[in-house]
Amino acid sequence: MATVKQRLFAGFGAGLFLITSSALTVIVIYTLVQQHNDKKATEKASASIAANTKSTSQIGEKMNNFTPTATPQAKLEVIDVVVGTGAEAKSSDTITVEYVGALMNTGIIFDASANHGGTATFGLNQVIKGWTLGIPGMKVGGTRRLLIPADLAYGAGSTSGIPANSDLVFDVSLTKIN
Repeated sequence: MATVKQRLFAGFGAGLFLITSSALTVIVIYTLVQQHNDKKATEKASASIAANTKSTSQIGEKMNNFTPTATPQAKLEVIDVVVGTGAEAKSSDTITVEYVGALMNTGIIFDASANHGGTATFGLNQVIKGWTLGIPGMKVGGTRRLLIPADLAYGAGSTSGIPANSDLVFDVSLTKIN
């Protein structure tokens, strides 16, 4: 027969086990819910970014799903929003894309391919350095966001709608490698 001490110890152990397993269950459920919510938010953001390049964007409007920042862009950032499944672009290629470009500090759109007939075709050696460096490796069917520092864009120069020393953001959908 078990002594009172042994019974108390066994009861304490069983209680501790129940509390621990309940806490772990709560943590697992919480983690799964968070992952689900994060996935839904990512899917929504991806759809919004992809929609940027496919709809007629009005110059002067804010870019969808982009939060402007006054912090200078230190280096080129390449974010694959949708990974394509087609051929992969090389730095020597001529490509056809749909794009939207905005000022990083305001999020205001300064240009979009939808305003020029839907797509644009050019050689990667004919564009700003941020594109020349940021597009290679992208696959046809993909959408990529490029966060481009001013020195890889127009630098101290300015062009229509883009002030000097402006960091830029582009959403680019690669439709074809020519």
